[in-house]
Amino acid sequence: MVMMEVSLIERDEKGVTIKVKQEDISVLNILQHEIAKHESVDIVGVAQRHYLIPEYEFRVSMKHKDDDPFKMIAEAVESALNVVRAMKEEVRSKVSSSSSSSSNSNSSNSNT
Repeated sequence: MVMMEVSLIERDEKGVTIKVKQEDISVLNILQHEIAKHESVDIVGVAQRHYLIPEYEFRVSMKHKDDDPFKMIAEAVESALNVVRAMKEEVRSKVSSSSSSSSNSNSSNSNT
């Protein structure tokens, strides 16, 4: 299993740009969505510099220089994990209820 590589490209007074390798852009799109919900964020974006190279730049700029973009990224990761955990439980619940209703209908069909 290849691990995601993250490196800091730039840090300025209001934001950061990081480079992400060995990961699908979907992960960054999810983080972008979570970060964009916050009013303290000025700009959040993800870009692939070349379509054949699976390497992305992720930029987070805050409205105020006192706000911490790394903290915002960490909060977005935690929020995204919570969404995925909730989805996992919902799927488990549906699968469990589906399999139990399926086995109940199979039992009643075999009795007739």
